Formats: sequence, structure tokens, C-alpha cells
Amino acid sequence: MRFATLLCALPLIGSVFAAPTPIKETAIATRDVDVFAIVTQLEADVKAAGSLNSLSVEAEVTACLEVVVVAFNKCGEALGIELGLDVDAYIAIGELAKRGEVTEEVAKILAGVIVEVNILVGAIASDVASIPVVAALLSQIDSALCLILKGVEAILAGVLTLVAGILVDLKCVLSPLLGGVLGLLDVLVGGLLSGLLGSVGGIVGGLLGGI
Repeated sequence: MRFATLLCALPLIGSVFAAPTPIKETAIATRDVDVFAIVTQLEADVKAAGSLNSLSVEAEVTACLEVVVVAFNKCGEALGIELGLDVDAYIAIGELAKRGEVTEEVAKILAGVIVEVNILVGAIASDVASIPVVAALLSQIDSALCLILKGVEAILAGVLTLVAGILVDLKCVLSPLLGGVLGLLDVLVGGLLSGLLGSVGGIVGGLLGGI
């Protein structure tokens, strides 16, 4: 009798496993993101890439830039950003409490990351930067950095305006190789970034020692 009851139940059990409830593709799981810890680690990882100069050859430049790419990918994964997509890609990040003091600290760190990357790419000789493999890495870095900045902004609204303001105060002249980053930030400060004069080598100022 029990066996017969079980046999009758089997079609129902089978239907449960055969037809799971569809999951909406647009559904996004909300999760907490420790932005401060993530961008702090990003800054450390970018600094670990080392330094470049106008005499750095293709192999040295490629190795350095690949470390930066890995750092960005690691940061993107922690934030929940698909860095492999284009710079206008949708960023699926859960809501997080917007705390002013955290936003300011994160802005300082992100500004430091931009300065570090700007120094690296600005030091690359033009003939080396034009080599296809190097040019591809530079483009990837610019796009990935834009996505990370957008991702953090999605969590901490207003952080990019603070970042842009810090760079203006430092008279930071962004390299043409970071054109995407410049375009993203410049509109937030009324074109002040693109109007800055000076050399890329003189942008460090008090940021690296004072943040």
C-alpha cells in the first residue's frame, strides 16, 4: 500500500524537479559592499605594479600594465562590475548606506589611484605606447578605470565630484591615454580638468604623501 502511494507521488515529484520556477534575468541580489576596503586594496595593488620611465621597453611596460589590469579586475569583481563589457555597461550593485565621511575617504583613495595610473601611463614613450599589445592594455586600463569609478559612484553618490575636485586642486593633468577617465570627470568640474596647464610629471603634489 505504501509502495503504491509512493508510485502515485513520483509524477508529482518529477514535475517539481523538471519545471523549476523561472528566475527573472533582471533580478539582482542586493549585497553589502565594503567600498573603503576594496578601493584601499586597489590602491595597494596598483602601487605594486612598480614604476615606468621613458626608457622602459615593451616587455617592462607590458608586465607593469598587466599588473594594473589584474588589480582592476580584482576590484571590479569585488564591486560586482563586469569589466569585460563596454564603459556604458550596466552595473549590478546592491544598495549601501551613503555615509559622507566614507565617501570623502573613498574619494581621496580613488584620486590617489588615478594619480598612480596617470604617472605610469604618462611615463611610457610614445613609440612604445603605439605598439599594438601595449595600446590594447592602455585602452583596457582606461575603460576599466571608468567602470570602477562609475561603480563606486553607484554605491556612494557624489564621490566622483569629490574625486574630480581633488584632481583639480592638485592641478592634475591627465594623460591623453586616460581620455575616458578625463571625459567622465571633467564634466563634473565644468571643464577645469581639461583646462589645466602643467606637466604630467608634476601632478603628485601632496596627494601621495598626504592621503
